Amino acid sequence: MKRKRLGQAMVEFALVATLLILLMLGVFAFGQLLGWLHTLNNAVRDAARFGAVCYDPDNDNDLNEHIVAIVQQRTANLPNASSVVVAITSYAPDGTPFANPQKRQRGGMLKVEATYDAPVVPVPGILQSPRRLRSVSVFRVECDRN
Repeated sequence: MKRKRLGQAMVEFALVATLLILLMLGVFAFGQLLGWLHTLNNAVRDAARFGAVCYDPDNDNDLNEHIVAIVQQRTANLPNASSVVVAITSYAPDGTPFANPQKRQRGGMLKVEATYDAPVVPVPGILQSPRRLRSVSVFRVECDRN
């Protein structure tokens, strides 16, 4: 009789342990994606703030190049970091986008958007690889620049 119960316990443990391991792997994958999204959010926010104050460290009048460099620098430690794509849009105070993306007008808005293709372990029907993460940050422009 004891032998039957021992066999039953082993089968139950095998079923429960499999589900528990899958659940833990799911938590790990979710935490990893959340950490990468947090890194991307911070990079985009820092870059948008930099662009909104119109600081140009080398006076080359290419603020957008500096904004992209900040995002790339802050996301350099992400796996597959070369897949980060940055888009920059500058808006007038009335909400219309400028034709020249380098132009800034006090009271307008600067939008920095980045997408990142995060490599994940694919789970058919649930999670596809790569998983696209997107971050957007909008700041009020505090300077005038043509």
